[in-house]
Amino acid sequence: MGCGSTREKGPPEHTQLFSFITLSDFRKTSTWTLLAYIWLWFMAIVAIAVYAVDTFTAVNLLAFDKWSGQVKPEVPFKYSKWIFAVCILLSWLLCFYEFFRAVRVIRRGGVAESYMDPLAVTLQSMRPQGWRRFLVFTELTKSKKGADYIAFFVYFAFDGAVRVILAEGPRQAVNAMTLYAVMKADLIPSHGQHSNVAQFFLNVKALAEKQEEQAVILFSMLFTLVIWVFSALSLLLATVFYITFLWHYIPQRDGRLSIYCRRKIDRRLEKIVEHKIKAAIQDEELKKQKAEKKAELKRMKTGETLASRQPALIRQPTLPQLGNSPEMVKEDKLP
Repeated sequence: MGCGSTREKGPPEHTQLFSFITLSDFRKTSTWTLLAYIWLWFMAIVAIAVYAVDTFTAVNLLAFDKWSGQVKPEVPFKYSKWIFAVCILLSWLLCFYEFFRAVRVIRRGGVAESYMDPLAVTLQSMRPQGWRRFLVFTELTKSKKGADYIAFFVYFAFDGAVRVILAEGPRQAVNAMTLYAVMKADLIPSHGQHSNVAQFFLNVKALAEKQEEQAVILFSMLFTLVIWVFSALSLLLATVFYITFLWHYIPQRDGRLSIYCRRKIDRRLEKIVEHKIKAAIQDEELKKQKAEKKAELKRMKTGETLASRQPALIRQPTLPQLGNSPEMVKEDKLP
């Protein structure tokens, strides 16, 4: 069983589209949903700011041949500047690729494809009726069960592997060596009385007293390094999960991890919509009974006769019904 991208061979899938869904059926169920939506906008702004800072750094390195601060990396400048510049340029290339991929996914209109593309989720949630689409993604996230959490964790970790390894890895290695050199520097003699971590912060404090910009740069390097370490550990853990569990768990008919995830999303969405349609029908029936009871009481008071009425239309599910074909029956039995 493979683990490639969404453009791989596999069984034909009945993809659910946003055009099949009544978006008004999805409503906010808690304050956390609104906070998550605000967080999505906040992270989008942060991402733009990060790319702006990266661009500024790359310009300083290539055009002005200098760092934006006075803290020099442990690696010689003639090498480290190209490591940083190439990594930043690669980040921009990945950004453009991911943007155009997300646009293609949005144009196809598939719910599963959008959910499986982090940038498409962000763009879908920001366009007109984005709040309603975000509620759809929230419902899909809340309905995960068991092994699905592992499968989606592995999928998203693999999806960002190129960025973690190639676009971030080399420059974070330079950052790590620079921070290690600061930690080992004997700016404030301690004679072995402090741990390495304590000595690092003492040295940073000594540098800040001379120039605050150096301390800011060092802490920014430390922050990005910690974030990258967590990303790298997630990728390593995802690899372990894939080899030891998912490789044997995912059915052969799915072919690849992305096909399995897409099928799970489509089936989950179908159940969510079916549940919401049943709830809406029950609500309509309750309103109809109340209206009939009110009309009956009014008729009893006025003595009016019951007028003939056309039968009311009952709301039907918005997703296409695919029938109980042998393939669908077999699919229901898959993990």
